[in-house]
Amino acid sequence: MPSVCLLLSLSLLSIVASACAMALSPTFIDKLALILVHNRKQLVARSRGKNVFFTPGGKREPGESDEDALCRECSEELTVDLIRPSIKPYGVFQAQAFGKPEGTMVRMTCYEADYKGTLTPSEEVEELCWIASDFPHDKLSVTGIMILDDLKVKGLID
Repeated sequence: MPSVCLLLSLSLLSIVASACAMALSPTFIDKLALILVHNRKQLVARSRGKNVFFTPGGKREPGESDEDALCRECSEELTVDLIRPSIKPYGVFQAQAFGKPEGTMVRMTCYEADYKGTLTPSEEVEELCWIASDFPHDKLSVTGIMILDDLKVKGLID
């Protein structure tokens, strides 16, 4: 009988440990973003009704590739068409998600690309802005600050 109790105790302990690990593991929001630099400044966008600027991009739709999602999001937000052969990885940035409960993380996979068309804010975007590294950090998300700092370290923006 003691071995059965020990086995049950170990099983219960394993279940509790799994539940605790799930509760402690962060929730991830998986996003894609376009890093666009022109004249040593980075393009950022501010959504309608928001006071913080974000790197343009968004989430994948089910079954969408990174390239397809990035092209769709840039068309929707910036009203431009990305030139697909020019799309190349830039980097991945991860931080606390802006405006979400503590422990909710955003993982932003960033790409560079050329585009066709004129950058114009869509209905969901109130403002586009070209920023340098001295842009007020309180007007950016945490991942936005990380990207801006990375661009500055790489000598791509002023």
